[in-house]
Amino acid sequence: MQKKIIVLAIAAALTAPVLAFAEASVSGQANMSVDMVNPGATGTDSVWRLDSNQSRIIVKGSDDLGGGMSAMWQADARFSMDTGNAANARLFDGNSFLGLKSDSLGALAVGRIDTAYKSSTRRLDVFYDVAGDNRASLGGLMGRHDSRNDNALNYTSPNLGGVTIAFSTVFGNETATTSGAAKGSLISLAAMYEQGGIYATVAIDNKKLGDSATGDLAGATGTTSGDTDNAFKVGGGYKMDAFAVNAIVERQTAKANLTQVETTKTNVYVGGKFNISGTDAVRAAFTKGGASSSGGVTATDDATQLAVGYEHGMSKATSVYASYVKTTANSVANANPSTLSLGMKHAF
Repeated sequence: MQKKIIVLAIAAALTAPVLAFAEASVSGQANMSVDMVNPGATGTDSVWRLDSNQSRIIVKGSDDLGGGMSAMWQADARFSMDTGNAANARLFDGNSFLGLKSDSLGALAVGRIDTAYKSSTRRLDVFYDVAGDNRASLGGLMGRHDSRNDNALNYTSPNLGGVTIAFSTVFGNETATTSGAAKGSLISLAAMYEQGGIYATVAIDNKKLGDSATGDLAGATGTTSGDTDNAFKVGGGYKMDAFAVNAIVERQTAKANLTQVETTKTNVYVGGKFNISGTDAVRAAFTKGGASSSGGVTATDDATQLAVGYEHGMSKATSVYASYVKTTANSVANANPSTLSLGMKHAF
């Protein structure tokens, strides 16, 4: 009898932590590729390298508070599988937050979170997280405003007739004891519509630098207090049976506070995917990073990126893929790199 009590006590001690965290779940992806990269510049050679493509482990959970309300949390760790190091010098580099969610009022979260502007169109990139991503190459053809910010506050409305509204801002990191310091700010707003195979969105992203707020305004190009960096975009996609086609048009406007000089550029993205069978698909994308225009003068900093690829699903969780990406810059000062990528992804 005494032995049975001891066994039950040990079993209870071992299962208590599991019960306490019963609402937590673990997901993520292991995504690795072998890439042959040609820098495309005079005097450089092609190299083979092993790349980890946004490999991550996500732990998240929720707590039902009753009345259609729940608490929610998430910790997203990005890491490089080829080295074992944390991505970008921090462990939880992905969306990591704490918040409340209501069936009728929407969701409010604080932490390190993608802006509404970024979230509105990332789903439209058919090469998301692999070679060919429209944010990659030459400093990012479209990704300057697709930011994830520290000290962020995000709100997402409930779905009303297929329409969802998302809003983001940040708490500035200026020193509280600095009297009269200019405060940095970020306002990101997106409206999204999804019904059947149709998806459409319109979004704005407005950033203003403060005296010491650059750390909270990821993607901003300015360096001086009062500099602004704004963007507007429309995007959409149509999915039917075996194919999907997506497009984004983005207008960026940066203004220097001291000189009042305004710099603009327009970016365009078109991508598509065709399912050959239930396990095989081909995809292609074209991205145009527009030339900067300032004071009536147009620069030669525009570039284009063409990506083609093939993917094969080995199971519901595991797939292999091949991609070829070529970037061409207008300026002779820029290289024209290309990448051949052979990879494998396992989602869990």
